[in-house]
Amino acid sequence: MSNWLPDLSVYSGPKYRAIVESISADMANGVLVPGTRMPTHRDLAWRLKVTVGTVARAYAEAEHLGLLSGEVGRGTFVTDPARREAGLGQYLAVAWAPHPGIINMAVNRPSGDQGAWAVGPALAQLAKRPDLSQLLSYNLEVVAQRHRAAGCKWLAREGAAVPEEQVTVTAGSQQALVACIATLTRPGDTILAEEYTYPGFKSAVQLLGRSLAGVMMDDEGLIPDEVERGFARGARLLYTTATVQNPTTSTLSEGRRRAIAEAARRYDAYIVEDGVHRFLEPNAPESILVHAPERTLYLTTLSKSVTPGLRCSFSALPPAIKPRYDQAVGALSLALPVPLLEVACMLINDGTAQEAAERQRRDAAARIALAGEILGIDNLRPAFNVWLPMTLPWTSSAFIAEAARRAVSLPPTDSFAVGRPHLDGVRASVTAPPDMESLAQALRVLAELRDCPVSPVAMTV
Repeated sequence: MSNWLPDLSVYSGPKYRAIVESISADMANGVLVPGTRMPTHRDLAWRLKVTVGTVARAYAEAEHLGLLSGEVGRGTFVTDPARREAGLGQYLAVAWAPHPGIINMAVNRPSGDQGAWAVGPALAQLAKRPDLSQLLSYNLEVVAQRHRAAGCKWLAREGAAVPEEQVTVTAGSQQALVACIATLTRPGDTILAEEYTYPGFKSAVQLLGRSLAGVMMDDEGLIPDEVERGFARGARLLYTTATVQNPTTSTLSEGRRRAIAEAARRYDAYIVEDGVHRFLEPNAPESILVHAPERTLYLTTLSKSVTPGLRCSFSALPPAIKPRYDQAVGALSLALPVPLLEVACMLINDGTAQEAAERQRRDAAARIALAGEILGIDNLRPAFNVWLPMTLPWTSSAFIAEAARRAVSLPPTDSFAVGRPHLDGVRASVTAPPDMESLAQALRVLAELRDCPVSPVAMTV
């Protein structure tokens, strides 16, 4: 831990602000280098002769500005400016940019025709309906009720059964996540998430002026004691993909789900559970919503199970939260894309959406089996991707760079990282390559690199 002690006498204004300015200045002049562990609140307060609250406020402001990163159970660290920029933009620049001759393993997406076989006939049917002009107008309550009913049915399939009046429909899960953050937190608040998490959530937290703290994981996902430690430090919201976590593919056991729910109750906290991949593991333990229905917001979407193009998401909400959540959704959109939602509703009600989810699950299972065979890994979890832990001589950045040189595109691990994760790894999508032949070709490249005793990058330095 650093013995950093700023001279506050050179700054005017509130003491907490002087501490923030000192941090910024000392980062610029090299006194505080990336990765430096900052003094504890109590230690710095004692040496500066200020209150612990003053230091806590200063650190919170510095986190909001991207200067520091709080890590549950490990302390507060000086951030790396390069990593500070890692997030959704960096991920999308790799995942969605077309590169001829490159096998894309960067983006988790439905395989095949992206659900066109299911959506095309529904669009044709919609075009012939006599109420089309009504659907193209501003959202009407009778239509919204129909969508909520379909959402209620879809949520129940995922083990998140709630009354229809507790369901809200949004234009995709990203809008739902922004609404959750806006509803349950205030600017400057700290939010917990897995130490590797969905880049879109990182982006939403940053946009709304909140801080994100990573919670340590193991092979089974979130460690409940670490979640509780984060709540004890003042966080009041946890975001988690409890089933087939992105990017590590872990699934929380029932015991861990219960423990996390109990911790939320003890500390008056809330949980946002993202069910985006639940359809891939239908026999997973019950949702955290079952264990703490008054504290859990369960979100799901058709983006992976059917198609990303429908921009349709359903939220199961505690009754006490729903009015504020609906207000946030309204502020974000005013009116939803009703024709797209109507198609989603049709697909759910006639069983096509469930068939699409089953097709995606079977295809992902076949691709994962191929990955296990080529990579020599037994018992890979059902997922859209594999997670490859990195061990020396490899780091994730060197592995990704070398894979790119061999015409395989992987997403930057930093785009998923919250703070400084204690383990390093690489996410490789098995659904992005267009066919099994190209997937096998890419997997053989990864297997060859992983088994290389010396990093080719290191040999050129």
